[in-house]
Amino acid sequence: MRQNNQKTQYNECLMCLEPLLKDVSFLHILKSYPLCLNCLQQFEIIDTIIPFHHYPLRILYYYNAFFQKLLFQYKGLYDYALKDAFLFLYHDELVKKYAQYIIIVTPSSLEDNQKRGFSPMEEIAKTFHTKIYTGLYKKEKYKQSDLGYEQRKRVIDKIGIHNGEELKGQKVLIIDDVITSGSTLKAIVTLVLKYEPAKVELLVLSTKRTISELKLDGEGNLSF
Repeated sequence: MRQNNQKTQYNECLMCLEPLLKDVSFLHILKSYPLCLNCLQQFEIIDTIIPFHHYPLRILYYYNAFFQKLLFQYKGLYDYALKDAFLFLYHDELVKKYAQYIIIVTPSSLEDNQKRGFSPMEEIAKTFHTKIYTGLYKKEKYKQSDLGYEQRKRVIDKIGIHNGEELKGQKVLIIDDVITSGSTLKAIVTLVLKYEPAKVELLVLSTKRTISELKLDGEGNLSF
């Protein structure tokens, strides 16, 4: 577990670097936001909850051009400050709702984290919570988008778990940045359930699919 609790004041938009006072909105008057109004309006919010293998999965945004750029600048260009940009719209709600949960972050490769100097999903999780479980790890470096259909079905073989006993009897929230095939989340749920958590929920920042494309199988669970 790692802990982090800090408040940040923003003078300029973390994305476009324009002064926030240049285009003040009612939202910016109420609280300090990390993005300007123009960037804020480029989020395509869907904020929907659907069942995923019998567990509630909440998806916040469409993976549009803006979100793609935001995520690449954060993960690919190592722009650490952008960690604050993903969940600030939901911050107060998430803090309150998941106060008694442990947050489980999807793993990225150790090599990539060393290059960045940070673990992307872990830092996003820290923006609204202090109890972060970091026991998941990739056994080998891989990109989900590079895996074929059969390989994605066996992605559980590429993920390991340390100190899973910390999850026993706990409420857990699993978070990820983008859902594509759902195989990574399914693998993580399978690993986590072995340690008998009291409750499991999932939160994904974005999806490339429309609402109508998020189809349910015969048992009422999300299928891809």
